[in-house]
Amino acid sequence: MNISSAIVYAQLDQSLPLRMRLSEVEGVQVHAVTEDGKLVVTIESANDRSAVDTYESIERMEGVLSIAMIFQQTESHPEQEL
Repeated sequence: MNISSAIVYAQLDQSLPLRMRLSEVEGVQVHAVTEDGKLVVTIESANDRSAVDTYESIERMEGVLSIAMIFQQTESHPEQEL
């Protein structure tokens, strides 16, 4: 399992529509939207490859200026976590 957080930088007039589109992406949760167009998101995926695919799909969305990963953790055996 791969868990990461990121800041998505959006065009100001696109931040709210982008929030709606992001919330429809599997494994993506939007936690905050700032007035200057930053969206704080977390991404949960099955593995590193699917996480990269999700980042790339977000980067291609209309209204996205850029995306910056803030934190990333890979759990090899999440079922063994306490």
